[in-house]
Amino acid sequence: MAGALSAGNAPMRAALSGIGTSIDTHRAHPEIDPEKHAKNRQIELAMSLHGRRAIYLDLKFWIGMRDAEASGHAPHPCSALLAALRKAVAAGHAFCPISDSCFIEVFKQSDPNTRRRTAALIDALSLGVTITAQDLRIGTEIAHLLHALTPDEVHPLDHLVWSKLSYTLGYLRPPVGMFDALTGRAIEKAFFDHMWNIPLIEIEQNSGDALSAHHPEHHERLAQTLNQGIAKHAAGIKSFKQVYEHELGGAMELYAGRAADIMCSMSSASLAPRPAKGSTEYKTIERQCLGLLVGPMDTDKGKATLRTLNIKTSIHAAVRWNKGQKFKANDLFDMRHAAAAVGYCDAFLTERSLANVLTRSDLALDKLYDCNVVSTPEAALKYVQAVT
Repeated sequence: MAGALSAGNAPMRAALSGIGTSIDTHRAHPEIDPEKHAKNRQIELAMSLHGRRAIYLDLKFWIGMRDAEASGHAPHPCSALLAALRKAVAAGHAFCPISDSCFIEVFKQSDPNTRRRTAALIDALSLGVTITAQDLRIGTEIAHLLHALTPDEVHPLDHLVWSKLSYTLGYLRPPVGMFDALTGRAIEKAFFDHMWNIPLIEIEQNSGDALSAHHPEHHERLAQTLNQGIAKHAAGIKSFKQVYEHELGGAMELYAGRAADIMCSMSSASLAPRPAKGSTEYKTIERQCLGLLVGPMDTDKGKATLRTLNIKTSIHAAVRWNKGQKFKANDLFDMRHAAAAVGYCDAFLTERSLANVLTRSDLALDKLYDCNVVSTPEAALKYVQAVT
């Protein structure tokens, strides 16, 4: 052990010392549970980003700027955009967050050198910031909608969706069952703080090869399933509105149970025992929650709160309405990019086909969520220069 923590391992010793100090600090505040601590850190992060434009890049733009950086002084279509974004971030005018879909796509790159350069560039321009994972974000939006129906004070939704790169795919909790409750709680919060500051390049160095070797095939299978469903029901489709409402109903049914769980957790334990999942009482709450989710989607306010579901549903419906179009596996990543970017960022740099869907007049998702959607390095450069 002495050799492992020798002078050559100073960073490790410093990290362990820092974690130990953090545990002691958190032991002094047992009244703050790990969930509340994580929420506090998210709100602090959101406040620190105030005044910066959130500019979301899909992987095509990240790779373009990575290659521009590698080209040195040789001409590259993304060189000017890279320089403008570096300047905007350094001046406090912008940051370039990623999302869970971008994280996954970065680690789909098989070449470790280009993968590491991509990770390093993301660290520099993102300020270590990510939008929370899609499923977690949808849960946050649903909770925000339900809490807004009560007299409780709620934080702005935009304060609750930012996190750090190590938590792009969701939150990790260390096993603490072997400790007493006070120590376990302190360890959880100290672990959260330690992970909070880990850059993407460190994740790549420690786990990049393993993540790159893992290529789940569920996106390909899901695309095939969706295309089969589209073909089966194509004859019955008469209007885009019909398709949207069908897609919306299906999406809301998937999340009615999540809403019911949130609703039950909001109720005081002293009022009544929490109904068991699958019970008649729980199913009644689930049906009520389905109505609470679907009803507001006729209003801009409802769409502004349940924005991830609305954006995904709109894009999905647009593909179904275009009867000659089929889903591809990458389309599912694009939908996730769009839901994160258009819903929470000031600008979205993406490919032309997706930009055309988002900005078409009958959807106008860019206008609904006040997000500038551009598809070329030249248009992106013009936007960055205009806002910085």
